[in-house]
Amino acid sequence: MDRLAHYLDVAESAETLRQLAAELGVSEFAQVRNLEYVFSPWEIYPLAPRITPPLERIVAFAVDMDGTSTTTEPLALHALEYMVRRLTGRMTTARWRGLDPVRDHPYVIGNSNFRHTEFLVQRYRDHLNPEAFRQAFFEALAWTLANMTDPQRRRDIAQNARNCGLGEMLADPAFQTLVKEEKIDEANAAGLVTPFLERYGPAFHWDHLSALVSAALDIYYMRYHAILRRIEQGEGERLSRELLGEAGRRLVEPMPGYDVFVPLIKGWLGPEIDALYELLRAELAHPGPAHSAAAPDAVRTRLVRLAGQFRRVPARLGLVTASIAYETHAVMKEVVRVMAERVGNWPVPAACRDRILAHLADYRAVFDGFICASDACEPRLKPHRDLYSLALYQMSIPKAQYRYCVGLEDTEPGIISLRAAGIGCAIALPNRDTRRQDYSAAVEVIHGGLPELILGHNLLLAER
Repeated sequence: MDRLAHYLDVAESAETLRQLAAELGVSEFAQVRNLEYVFSPWEIYPLAPRITPPLERIVAFAVDMDGTSTTTEPLALHALEYMVRRLTGRMTTARWRGLDPVRDHPYVIGNSNFRHTEFLVQRYRDHLNPEAFRQAFFEALAWTLANMTDPQRRRDIAQNARNCGLGEMLADPAFQTLVKEEKIDEANAAGLVTPFLERYGPAFHWDHLSALVSAALDIYYMRYHAILRRIEQGEGERLSRELLGEAGRRLVEPMPGYDVFVPLIKGWLGPEIDALYELLRAELAHPGPAHSAAAPDAVRTRLVRLAGQFRRVPARLGLVTASIAYETHAVMKEVVRVMAERVGNWPVPAACRDRILAHLADYRAVFDGFICASDACEPRLKPHRDLYSLALYQMSIPKAQYRYCVGLEDTEPGIISLRAAGIGCAIALPNRDTRRQDYSAAVEVIHGGLPELILGHNLLLAER
């Protein structure tokens, strides 16, 4: 058996990289920056050779969550903006307009939440208000320990509190009683933590950037998770109007075409898909040349053939996200619920609807791979390869079949992560929040999203 480790000098390392490139048949590498507290400032990954569609067969789709499967990107941006407001004390648009779509958005979408927070903390550090920050962290600490059942989230915020000098407060019986017995929400948290601020506030400090970022991230999580809890309690539509300011949009729902995409690739649809053509076409935000050049009748015929191909040989589906477990389960449970609601209104035979609804009854059973940030650790999230490597393993796909896998992402870090994991057919599906990202590592960029991928590109599958 080959040794687990080889110790190389600089010259040997360069030669080893050349040998690796030849062995894997790669011509591109990615230099990926690590988090601030990791010893090496970056890693180097060979990127799987680009595989240009159409593919002769597809064994699996590995699909990102936020912005690719679901519409939750605006919710994450809202929570990040809220975090910056709490850090700086600038709570109104008169004092600060908010995150800049050009200067901020490209750096706070697609990476890990820690990396997003790290960027914003460094960008707005000159505006940091220590008193406002301390107040916000005390509220986040009390709210999280009182409301969150996720053990990892509770451990993380308690550790961050200790790192910021609040270990004595965590051991205070009065504080333990507060988080066990009081009903703490965003409205009353400030008043409930006031006595503890007065006693322990002077101890709150951070010794280095990572401690500051971790504490700031807890404020982001409180806002994001508080909204998710309210959505789970049935307040989704009201919150969507309040936070998005647009009628007809939900904070959490499938991305356009996702409710057709999943049953299609899983082989749950047959000729009935013809009745869904107009639904897909109506969701086609930016028709590309591949669809525009084809006559509708030809597209519909091809769509039926496509459903037949996947009916005969279904593809596996892996969900991959840099969100933590609580967020992933809460979001996908709601997404699959909305999908079932829509399927119930599809203009297809009742038997077809019933068949698909049976598959959607358990949101976890929809996916052959279900990977989130809690399955790895913060330093190994996108653009590192780990999450997609875990998904390929969980879907039981051997390396020899990686070339028959398709990866769908809406961000540059996600595309790099796909190709670093060995998926050469990495497709970018930009949305209005991610359209300014660099997609040069993608094999194709499809601006019409999943509807265009299905109608205009035959889901990247070669026609037979």
